[in-house]
Amino acid sequence: IIFIAGIISSYLNNSIFLDTAFAFSFWIILILGFILFGRKYLIVWRFLSPEYLTLFLYIIAWLVVVFIDQYTPLTFISDKRIGSEGFTFLDFIMNIYFILIMINWLIYFISGFILDKLLGIKRVKDKELLKLVDKIKNDIGIKGKVKVGYGNYPILNAMAYGSLIDKRIAIIAESPAEIPEDELKGILAHELAHTKGKHTLILTLITSIDLIVRMLLGIPATFYDYTFRDPPPQMPMIVFIFLNFGIYIILFIFVRILEGRADLKSKEAGYAKELVKALYNLESFYASGREIGLNTMLLSKEKISNDNKLLDYIDTASYLYGSMIKPSRASLLGNLLNSHPPSYFRIAALLDDKLKPTKEAILPFICLKKSKQKKYGQLFEKSRQIFKVIANEKFKEYFQIDDIALLSNNLGRREIFKLDLNKEYIFRNKITDEIIYGQLMDVQFIDNICTRDQLIITNLKTHEKEYLESALFLRNQIDLGETYYLKKDSPLVLKGIQKEERNYIFLDQNNNQFQKPILKTKLPNSVALIKNLENSEVFFKKKGKISILKCVEVSKTDDFDKIEIILSEDDENLKEPELVSYQLKDLIIKPRNIYLPIRKDFQHRRSEVKVMNWLIEKKILTQIYLKKPVNNFEMGYIQSIDVKNNLKKKSESEEKRHVNLLKLINIFGKETLIPFQKIESIGFEFESVIIQKKSATSFTSRLGYKILKKLKPNKIIIT
Repeated sequence: IIFIAGIISSYLNNSIFLDTAFAFSFWIILILGFILFGRKYLIVWRFLSPEYLTLFLYIIAWLVVVFIDQYTPLTFISDKRIGSEGFTFLDFIMNIYFILIMINWLIYFISGFILDKLLGIKRVKDKELLKLVDKIKNDIGIKGKVKVGYGNYPILNAMAYGSLIDKRIAIIAESPAEIPEDELKGILAHELAHTKGKHTLILTLITSIDLIVRMLLGIPATFYDYTFRDPPPQMPMIVFIFLNFGIYIILFIFVRILEGRADLKSKEAGYAKELVKALYNLESFYASGREIGLNTMLLSKEKISNDNKLLDYIDTASYLYGSMIKPSRASLLGNLLNSHPPSYFRIAALLDDKLKPTKEAILPFICLKKSKQKKYGQLFEKSRQIFKVIANEKFKEYFQIDDIALLSNNLGRREIFKLDLNKEYIFRNKITDEIIYGQLMDVQFIDNICTRDQLIITNLKTHEKEYLESALFLRNQIDLGETYYLKKDSPLVLKGIQKEERNYIFLDQNNNQFQKPILKTKLPNSVALIKNLENSEVFFKKKGKISILKCVEVSKTDDFDKIEIILSEDDENLKEPELVSYQLKDLIIKPRNIYLPIRKDFQHRRSEVKVMNWLIEKKILTQIYLKKPVNNFEMGYIQSIDVKNNLKKKSESEEKRHVNLLKLINIFGKETLIPFQKIESIGFEFESVIIQKKSATSFTSRLGYKILKKLKPNKIIIT
């Protein structure tokens, strides 16, 4: 649309069409989503809140005003300040600020009716449900009638909306009868707390005050007013942008404070545990899209399988618990546009009294600093322990599971740790930074959904067996006595660990000893990783194909520039395997995690089939990603592949006539047949590496790899 508008503007030599298309681009995207997916496009966004919905209606109304002002004979006044010379009462009535303030209040009073129509909310007639709402309403302290509605959408949620004289609440679910009563109580309590706190009224007052201040100071009312005002405003655009950015941040934080206050009111009314269960449930709905706030599965007609739902609930429990220890920056940044604070902070506030709504609203910003993460990790200890009990209870009840340790064992979780056992690690406590130098001997599973794994290690300083909660510790593998390249030209031998001062002890080429702080040193892979490839299978990526080759020899030198790898390449046209030598400096090497995209064209099928047959032979746990929005992940062991014998290039019609199938026994013990055409990629772990030539990758790929090396040097070898 913007492209077409640009052509029209260029042809007519008038930028109005292009400017308008850019100005309305966000709304074009929103409208297209609405056309493609209907009302649930709005509902399944986790950014949804009563306050944001009201703001959404305000903005739509403001756009109508802008449209009338720009494209009809009726023109509003936007360039006269109150009290300026010649300012009349008619100027006040026709002033854009006054018009927008009136629109705000009009929307406030009719928002209940509009949102019902916009979202398809129907009145609830179920007497038991109405009785439950009345009980919670009384517990919250609301007097007067509240209209109860229901919206049929593939998610469990609720929302309170409407004016003081038109209080409404809507329950969002596929079927009200299937909602667990305790979770429904928690959700209703939170939403009715918004009604009790008059939060939509407060928001209307704030936006009206903002417009009054702008009117008094002569600041453009909106971006559209600034863009299209004639004559143009005197305020520089950069000043106007930063001014509005500051106002939006304040408004955004205030909305979060209101959400925190609604949680607090629910807690005071006795619904903390119920709301925590509901938050765990809601977060599980967004398991595959929690960072962007939209799970595309919720927009699909296909329903998530019970097995995948179970995996989502497992992942969510550990995510919430782990984030109360140390939230990832990706999670914090992904939440910045969300109307609600992160669920893990909300749970921490609900289960203890140490986090108030104002601090909760700005905590994602605060916790971008690592030292603050540690502070709040300690502060949330009580909340974490209570959440472990609640989540465990919820999970076992929902999936009818008696023993989570047995479930973990039956799902083959021990296989995930197979490549980690009998290696030496630095274990670092995420909260206290306690350092333990130990060898991972085994892993045992415990009966808790938040912390399923307990690491069994031998402390190499005390030589005693210890048990570590895996969620509480980071671990970095080390190779004592091996050479590391912290810098390309400076090989260092790791000689020991100084636990008290928390330092690595290195020797340089001149046998000089010096120390590096463990907490500040990102240790790359040692040269032992490359040396151990000798006589082992490696994966080589070339022109999109991945081949399994044998590493015949690795040169015996610690000089990085002189390390040479000799690979044996099989070629069906040659009687003997061809030996090819590569300099390490010319390669990009990624250890352990092997990723194989499945191509559309049949030319790559031969190499893909070879890798899959190798996986069958080795009996390696494999992850399979499918080209579908729902149930798009399988994990298990490939049993067989049915591929037409003729692997030469075929026409599209020939390939369609013969469906290539992959047979998998998944971790639930179920057999499934997957068409090759449905597979996006497969991934697995193996004690090896995937290699590609540096010269065969694009500049942007190499740049991305170098950034990865800077952030996580143990994930890649590249110079």
